Amino acid sequence: MTNLSLLGTASYLPERVVTNDFFGESDNVMFRGSRERRHAHPDESAAEMIFKATNKLCERLNISKLTDVGIILCNVTLLDMPFMGVGASVAKLLGAKPELILDVHNAGCISFIYMMRIAKPLLETTRTKTALICNVQNTAGPIFGHHDNIKRPQSAIPGDGCGVGLFALSDISPVESIVTYAYGEYADDMKLISDEGAHWHAPRKLSLHLNFDERKIIKIIFRGNKLVPSVIREACQEANVRPSDADILITNQPNPFFLRNWREALEISECRQVHTFDEHGNTFGAAIPISLERAHDRGMLKKESKILLGGFSHAGDYAAAAVLTWHKGQQA
Repeated sequence: MTNLSLLGTASYLPERVVTNDFFGESDNVMFRGSRERRHAHPDESAAEMIFKATNKLCERLNISKLTDVGIILCNVTLLDMPFMGVGASVAKLLGAKPELILDVHNAGCISFIYMMRIAKPLLETTRTKTALICNVQNTAGPIFGHHDNIKRPQSAIPGDGCGVGLFALSDISPVESIVTYAYGEYADDMKLISDEGAHWHAPRKLSLHLNFDERKIIKIIFRGNKLVPSVIREACQEANVRPSDADILITNQPNPFFLRNWREALEISECRQVHTFDEHGNTFGAAIPISLERAHDRGMLKKESKILLGGFSHAGDYAAAAVLTWHKGQQA
C-alpha cells in the first residue's frame, strides 16, 4: 500500500506585529503571552491568507501553479462568511477545479493531523493525486484584539497566521502512523460567551470572549499534560519508533508551560523541539505546518529524520499525533 507523503509546507503571517505592551498584565501560567504575535487586518480574508501561503509553497516546490490539486481541506478559526467554508474561494483564487473540497470545522489546534487522516483514504479512493491541507488562525486581531477583550488574560496568547501542506500518495516523506481521538465529555468546557448574556449569533454591543475560569484552567492543564504525551507515544508505537529517538518534535503551542512539559515527558531535548511561540504566540491549528516550515528553514529536516507531530485542541475534546519520516530532503 502506498503511503501518504508530505511534499512540503509553507506559511503566511499578517504584517502587523503586536507586542505585549498592547495587553494587560497576567500572572496566569495558562495565559503568559509570547514576546510578540501577528494580528490579521479585519479586511484580510482567510481565503486570501491560504492563497498567499500556497503561492509560497509553490515557490518552495518549484511549481508554477497549483491548479491541478485534487483535494482541498480547510480548517479556519473565523470564517469569512457565516454558513460557508472557504475551500471554494481558495479553489477560485488558485484557478483550480478540485474533485473534492472539504471545510473541516472541528479538531481545532490538531486539525492539521486530523485532516491528514481524512486525506489518505480520499486519495486512495479517488482519481486525485494531491491534497492541499490548509489551516488558518485569524481570531487574534478581530476577537482577542478587540478593545473589550485586550485586558483579559487569555487575549495575549493567540496570534494570527496560516499554514498549508501538500500531500500525495508516495514514499517521498511518508506518514508512518496517525492516531486521533475525540473526547466528547470535554466538548462543552470551552465556550464563547457575551457579558450581555446573548447567544453568539445575536446582535450585541460588547465583543464575544472565551469563558475560562480557574476551575476550567486547572482541568485543561491536567488534560493537556496527560493527553499529548500519551497520544504521541501511541503513534510512535505504531511506527516502531521510540519518542526519545525522534529527531524533531512539533506540537500545537498553547504556552511555554505545555511545550516544556510535553518534551520532558517524551524525553526529547529542547534543541529538537520546534515551535514559533515566542514570535507568533498560539497560532492554533496553523502552528504545526508553520513549525514544519521553520524546521526546514533551519536545516533540521535531514534525510530519514523522524518527525513527531502531536497535540490537543480546545479544552481537550480532540487529541492526535503522527510520525513522519523525511526521506529525500524535499523542501518543507
